[in-house]
Amino acid sequence: MKEETVIELVEVAPFKALAVRTGMTPDKSGTRLAWSKLTEHVPLDDERLTSVQSAFVFIPQQQWDKEVDTLWVGLKVSEFGIVPEGVEALEVSGGLCARARVYGDETSMWGVYEKMFSWLEQSPDYELDKRDGVLGMETVPLRPINALTIPYSDIKTFDFTMLYPVRQKLVK
Repeated sequence: MKEETVIELVEVAPFKALAVRTGMTPDKSGTRLAWSKLTEHVPLDDERLTSVQSAFVFIPQQQWDKEVDTLWVGLKVSEFGIVPEGVEALEVSGGLCARARVYGDETSMWGVYEKMFSWLEQSPDYELDKRDGVLGMETVPLRPINALTIPYSDIKTFDFTMLYPVRQKLVK
């Protein structure tokens, strides 16, 4: 049974995150290496963490126009405290976001990306917020299975939520 892709607008509160920057790699191992480095410096029992339900993959929104080549893998924190070397402190602006859930195989995942960007192109009211410094995010649940600990090629079911900041379309 194929799950219908629902795109909805949600308000996301601003938050802080500690994150490790990575690039896009052909084998998609960059996010897994970043996760490993992040949890080496910020373990899941770190008192600064506000939730250990999910991790975030952050995407600079202006990169959607060309090629996404920079990502961060991060965890939400109440405060930055001492930021270990190799880890970055991110201020996530939050705001109005287009949200879609991905749950299925790789073909299903790419289909949700296609539907999200098609919805954004066709929306009469909203567009992707591509201003400098605006980060889109994908939430990756850490339970029951943390996909950031599994090689990409071994993942059978992709399970995450897209949250991409949007803004009112400018009247032309």
